[in-house]
Amino acid sequence: MDARSTMTGRGAARSGGQRGGGAARTGSTAGSSLRISPPRRDFVPLGHESAKFESMREPYYAALGEIFGMGYSTEDYIHNFPCFTGHQTLLRFLNLYELYRKVGDVAGHIGEIGVYKGACSLFFAKLVHLFEPHSMTVVHGFDTFDGNRGQTGRDIGIKAGGYREPVERVRRLIEVQGLSHILHLHQMDVVRSLRKFLREHPSLQFKLILLDAGIYSVVRTALPLIWERVTPGGIVVLDQYNFEVAPGETVAVREVLPNARVRTLSPAWMPTAYIVKPGDTP
Repeated sequence: MDARSTMTGRGAARSGGQRGGGAARTGSTAGSSLRISPPRRDFVPLGHESAKFESMREPYYAALGEIFGMGYSTEDYIHNFPCFTGHQTLLRFLNLYELYRKVGDVAGHIGEIGVYKGACSLFFAKLVHLFEPHSMTVVHGFDTFDGNRGQTGRDIGIKAGGYREPVERVRRLIEVQGLSHILHLHQMDVVRSLRKFLREHPSLQFKLILLDAGIYSVVRTALPLIWERVTPGGIVVLDQYNFEVAPGETVAVREVLPNARVRTLSPAWMPTAYIVKPGDTP
């Protein structure tokens, strides 16, 4: 069971895999279950793809209440995380790992547009630390850290202000884990500033980019700029392609890369799709 079955947006796993605000807990002694209220949603479920997993939402939070009442320590949740993480959250990171491995022999860096709490960017940074300790590869994360904004009529499922996270906390999370030399955060509105940033960094090339914003204006602006900097054989990952909650992402991809072969991983959940830049195929 996994709350992320019904979620979308930026970042990655929360406790047990939820997105949006934290679940409310009442109750509280070891050995007794807690009542866990599902978190607020930062999107509007519209009844198609999101409805496919809706039946898993309440059982997931019921199970979470049982788990939180079992007396596990914070260290248990971290070091024994497969005991608690929802299966679809686990699948998300297995898919990201598979995509990372596909570009193992492609030159370039890794990027994420839509960092939120930093889970995916930190995951990639740790993969680089493990598998590329002597390479030039680093991770670049782009976000306003000010929540969703700039929505248009193409973003009917996304709530304004959702997925807000203090950038100072994300930076501190990176620092305390000794990953500041690998993961670089760029607090910016990519719609206004990405072109200038890339112009100021002409050597910057990417082998893997995760588009995890879902907003039309962000994807429509960033995708053509980033595509020019993706090394042939590199991959652009689409977190919410073909998903009713963030239709702007699909529309933007259709406009920018109308003839692209959009692929998916199997088994797939999120990210929902990816595109390999023509050239040496991973």
